[in-house]
Amino acid sequence: AASPPFLLGARFSASPGDSVAESRDKMSGSRHLALIETLEKLSTEVVSKMGLELVELSLRGSSKHRVVRVDLDRAGPRGIEIGDCRRASSELGDAFDRVELLDAGYTLEVSSPGLDRPILTADDFRRNTGRRVEIETNSPVNGTIHFVGVLLGLQNDRVRLRDDRSGVVEIELERIATTRQEAGI
Repeated sequence: AASPPFLLGARFSASPGDSVAESRDKMSGSRHLALIETLEKLSTEVVSKMGLELVELSLRGSSKHRVVRVDLDRAGPRGIEIGDCRRASSELGDAFDRVELLDAGYTLEVSSPGLDRPILTADDFRRNTGRRVEIETNSPVNGTIHFVGVLLGLQNDRVRLRDDRSGVVEIELERIATTRQEAGI
């Protein structure tokens, strides 16, 4: 079944006293945001059929040549692999070309979020459940501020972790300074 067409539209209104340049910048900014929103919706539709999730989409460059960067992941311990990125790149490129949202040439970059990307949101914690992570707290929990182990999940603003040294611990979100996947190098 064919996907419904994606329409790109932006509303724009100048404020009293805006110069022509300021008005043009506002219009350009709203078009840019509308394009990102449309690309995010299309990307989410494409990658969800592959069992993947859109983590972030960014759009850089000028209207003459844009760079679309898409970070993808798969929930759970397996995460995303290079083959997933290759396949997603092909599928996304085809989808972007079909809907002709990017007027001129563009470069598509598809990758994983990376091990150094902080785990911040409830979705980040959900996606990383079952993976090895490192957590630094801003105050001691059970006498320590550094935890390494398997993320068991997030519930009621509390992160559950099977820490390598102390077993299962629960840490309130507000006490966490940083959480990242363990590099394991």
